[in-house]
Formats: sequence, C-alpha cells, structure tokens
Amino acid sequence: MNIGHEILYLSRADIEAINLPMSELMDILEQAYIEKNNGNLDMPPKLGIAPDPEAFIHAMPCWLPEMHAAGLKWVGGTRQNKSKGLPFLGGLCILNDPETCLPVCVMDCGWITAKRTGAKSGVCARHLARRESRTLGILGCGEQGYTNLEAMSVALPMLEQVFVYNTSPEPAKRLAATQSEKLGIPVRAMDSTKDVVMESDVLVSAGWISPTARRTINAEWLKPGVTLIPVDLDCMYTAEAMALCDKYFTDDITLYEYFRKAGFFSTVPERPQELCGVIAGLTPGRETDTQRIITLNNGLALDDVSVAQQIFKRALSMGKGILLPL
Repeated sequence: MNIGHEILYLSRADIEAINLPMSELMDILEQAYIEKNNGNLDMPPKLGIAPDPEAFIHAMPCWLPEMHAAGLKWVGGTRQNKSKGLPFLGGLCILNDPETCLPVCVMDCGWITAKRTGAKSGVCARHLARRESRTLGILGCGEQGYTNLEAMSVALPMLEQVFVYNTSPEPAKRLAATQSEKLGIPVRAMDSTKDVVMESDVLVSAGWISPTARRTINAEWLKPGVTLIPVDLDCMYTAEAMALCDKYFTDDITLYEYFRKAGFFSTVPERPQELCGVIAGLTPGRETDTQRIITLNNGLALDDVSVAQQIFKRALSMGKGILLPL
C-alpha cells in the first residue's frame, strides 16, 4: 500500500495495542510456509555481522507476493546488554510497497520476534505432535517461555499440565505463578532439566544459543512419541539424545547449513526435511505415536515479514502509529 512520501512508525506500544491473537499469528505463519513450499517467495540467506563472538546483527529480507509483503528485519543482540539494563535483542522491521519499492512502515521488532517464534513452535506442534499430547515441558523461562506456552495452549487441544525449569529458579516460579491462572492450565516449576524432560509429551527448549553451550538433555529422558521443539538451535541436546530421534525437520535447509558451518547442529545424524512440506500436506510428518520427532528451526525472514505486514494493515485500519516525512 502506497502512502506517499511518508512512512508509518509503529512503536512497541502501538504493536502491543494492536495485539494480534496467537491463533491468528499461527494462521499467518502457516500461510507463509505454504507459500514457501510452493516456491512463491524471494528470501535470500540471512546476512550478518558479529561485532563480538557472542553478539550478532542480522539483516533478514523477504518478499511474499501472495501476501503482498515485502520487507526486512534488522535485528541485533548481545549477552552484554543485561549488565546495562537493556534487552538482549532489539531492532526494526521495515516494510516496502511492492509497487513503488519505497519504504512505507518501520516498526519495533521485539514483540514480533517473541510472538512469531512462539507461534512457529505452535505450528510445529500442531503438525508434528501426537494429538493426545497432554504434557508440555519448557526449559528456559524468559520471554520465549511465555510466548511458547501461549502458543502451545492453542496448538495442543488436550494439554493438561505444564512443567517448567530455569537455571535460576525465580523466573520459573514467576512463569508458573502468573500463567497457571491466565491460561487455566496448571504450570509447575521443577527442580531440574531431567524432571521436566521425563514428563513431557512436547518439549520446548529456550536456552542460550552458543556452540559451546552445555548440553543437558540426555537420551534416556526422552519419552517415546515426544515432540522436540528447540528455539535455541541444538544447544541443549547431547549427541545421544539427538541420535535417538526418528525424524528431523527444519524451517529452512539453506539456513540450517549456514548454522551448521558456524558450529551448530554438529550432532544431527542426517539432513533434516523442510517443515513447509509437512504444513502443505505433501511431506509425511508424524507417522506413529512412538516416533521421537525434532524440528530444528532457525528463524526466518518470512516469519517476521508476514507478521509485520498484517500488523501494518491493522495499524492503518485502527489509526495507530505516527506518520513521519521521508
């Protein structure tokens, strides 16, 4: 949509006020991944620079013609931000009018990154988890713990119990205390990684992403039929646990290979299949109730751009944001 020589600025507060529901976010991502399966997108590999070995700044562009969505996410993060009272991750989403190629909207990307990551986990569970999955485990109780729990409450219709763990216990206790009542599902803070994993029909890990991260999920803890959805690449799985899986999926093979060259996914024993084929109904997902399935997602520009486009459309209809001259 061409809005002339002005650009719409949306703050995080604006985006939170628009507040796209989790179920709608999941539907948006499903549509985007069907377009990916059809080859109906332009999404160059993620470009990045690293001012520090434990830091990153990434440019993530994408064009989705059927969704009329063109733009990029410009995002960076460093572990050093915590000592400065800053969030680990932050940046902008920039949308362009596909007809004029001019920028039409710039918005905060923090809400989008958090919510679309949880939403994609929910889409994975919807297509790969056993329908009768009743228990969810979450390792890591920062922002991703909350958004993944929200998504799983939508994706798993028979969910009865949630088990959470964090290396420092207070975040796990806080998540359990606030989300049990909000979602109407009992959430229990556990004392160890093992306690969570052994209880889980679906397991989400959201720890620190580093090739040198300590791998704490052991093979003997994984239940038959478990669905494993790390949002921290492969950083928490021992080689034995990874080898125990029956099927491996990823959101994008090209990006998977990029991260593999960077030192991740070294214990994955075979090349994963792309998730988009499962979502499109062309690739078999779960075929038995005993298969252990893992999806090794990397985070794609199509996630951010498809969601940002819907937020932009909603902002125009609701009169949100500030128009700024170019």
